[in-house]
This record gives sequence, structure tokens and C-alpha cells, in this order.
Amino acid sequence: MTLMLKTEDYMPKLHKDVDASRYGIGLIGCGSIANSAHLPAYRKAGLRVSACCDISEAAARSTAQKFDIPFWTTSVQELLEREDVSVIDMAIHPRAREEVLNQIAKIPRPVLCQKPLDMTMEGAKRLASIAAEAGFVLAVNQQARWAPVHKAVKTLLDRGVIGDILNIQHVYRSNQDREGHWFSKLPNALIGDHGIHYFDLCRYFNDSPFGSGKDWSRIHCTTAMMKKQFAIDPLIYSANIEFGPAGGRAHTMAHLFFNDIVRSPRAFGYTWWVDGSEGSIWSTDKSISMALRNDPSTVHETVISGSWSPDGFLGSMLDLIEAVEFDRAPLVTPEDNFSTLAMTTAAIRSSREGRVVERTELFPGMDEQGVRI
Repeated sequence: MTLMLKTEDYMPKLHKDVDASRYGIGLIGCGSIANSAHLPAYRKAGLRVSACCDISEAAARSTAQKFDIPFWTTSVQELLEREDVSVIDMAIHPRAREEVLNQIAKIPRPVLCQKPLDMTMEGAKRLASIAAEAGFVLAVNQQARWAPVHKAVKTLLDRGVIGDILNIQHVYRSNQDREGHWFSKLPNALIGDHGIHYFDLCRYFNDSPFGSGKDWSRIHCTTAMMKKQFAIDPLIYSANIEFGPAGGRAHTMAHLFFNDIVRSPRAFGYTWWVDGSEGSIWSTDKSISMALRNDPSTVHETVISGSWSPDGFLGSMLDLIEAVEFDRAPLVTPEDNFSTLAMTTAAIRSSREGRVVERTELFPGMDEQGVRI
């Protein structure tokens, strides 16, 4: 067991046996996230983007010019008919995904879909069924799993450096309350759209040889709103999450606190803590620290290279390409994402109804591993 981290332990990279030039990417959706994260990530890694598409001619044209994409269009059909497009990056909002996936189903390609797969369980299952019936791979872009600092934490957890995982805690302090912004107009945006990253990361960290061995079982969440905020729903939440059989006897739990209406940037913050039977790991978005039971006075600290954007976005696309190359499932399948989406659904329900929500409400007749009971 080693405490040292090398950049190759956590930075996204393509398997040495895969020729990236064989995979032309077709981008559907040329909005801000594609221009600020997806495309910079692909350019950094030398991936080939063959075509881009947007309902806005100006957006498609400007994106193609900015990133030297040889073909742009406002027609999904035209993009899909191109032989140089072998995988799809679908970077569009949930409301448009079903229509676009139905078009892809007629000329199937492997698809990387932005998270969340949908804002509702019912919608997510419809999208998954389209892909399943047409027989194409559908991966969900929970790209936070590949953010270098998160992958570094997971690497250490998987090595067992802190033993059995007992507690996962996250504190996020920022401000997204902007007048007229799409985020402020989206129902349940904080938990359902942004917060889904951190619910998913709890599952990701717990899915370790030293985790509980079980998925989440119940959630209690509270929320708060500031007077005269722009967002239509709360921008503060606190969630307690239990993994394993309900009752508090499994050895992993999590707590997420998110304040997205902090008034001064000087008060912003981003920290994870993971406590185990043999020590603790804590991280910011730039570094990881460890203190261990057998050497309690020493803090081991590593500054992490790279950043969530663009590197996390590269990781999810590389995973899809490898999944296609090696005929395996992507790391985040629709079925896996159902469990994360169920977490945010449960958290929203808990906050609105003032009660603990059990996993069995979202998956009737199933245990934490999806086994029928």
C-alpha cells in the first residue's frame, strides 16, 4: 500500500491499445458547457471532433470556427449521416433529449449524455429504453468522477490507506443566484442539476473495496431559501445519507452541505472529508491531505494537477471510447445513474415533505443492490 500519488494515478488517459483517431466525435449542442468544457478537453487530448450541431446556426458556426471543426449543421439528421461521426456527445438540456435520442435510434451511434440523464426517474427510464431498444451504448456524463482530485481520493480509498470507510462529508459554498439565468428558472436546480454531482460522488467513493458494499438506503434532507433570491427553489441544502440496511448499523454514512447563495467570494469553499477505520483523507479542489492512525501527528499532503474542467469532461468521453473499443459497459450506465437520480429525487421529496425517504420508495421491492426482495 502506497500513500504517494503520481499524476498517472488520477489524470484521465486513453488505454494504450486504443487509437483515438478512429473515433470521430459528433457534438450535438453548442452551448456554454460544450464551449467551455467539452471541446477544450477534447482539444487538449488531441481527440477528433468531426462535426457539431445546434438549433442555432450562429452557435453551430461559431463553435466550429473556434475549435476548427470541419463540419457544422443545424440538422441532427445531417450530423448522423456522416461516416466520420462514430460517437455522439449530446450536450443539450433534458427537455430536448428524448426527441434527439429517437433520431439517433434510426442511425445508431454510441452516445455520451449530459447529466442528469433526466430530471425525473420516469424520463430517465424512457431515454434508457430508447437506447436499449435501438441497441446503442448510452453513457451518462457524471464527469465529476474523473475530476483529478476526486479520482485521486478514490484511488487512495481503493488502496485501503484509511481502512474501512465510515463517513463521507462534503461542504460546498458558492453563489449561482443570477437574475434571468436558466439555472435560476429551473425547478429543483440546486439538488437535481448541480447537486447530483455530489450525491453521485458519495456513491462513487463508497463503491470501493473498503466501502459498505451496499448502495444508499435512505436520505433525510432539509433546505432553505433566502428572501428575494432569484432562483425559484432553495439554494441551501443539508442531506444525510445512509448506505446499507436502514437503521444505522452499516459502517458508511454521508453528509452533504451546500450553500449556493454565499454573499462574498471570500467565503466560498469546497472540501471533502472521508474518515476511515485507519485514518482520514480531506481535500479541496486542488489538494489532498491524509492523517493516519499509526502516525497521527503527520499530515501527508499532495497538490493535484489538472482540474475538473476540462479534465473531468475528457475522462467521461475516454471511458465511452474505451467501452466501445473493448465491448464493455461504460462506467456510468443509465441503470447506474438511476440510483444517483433516485438519491436526488429522494432528497427533494424529503425536503418538501419533512421526512426520511427510503430507497424502497423509488425502487419498490428492491434492496440496495437492485436485488428483488
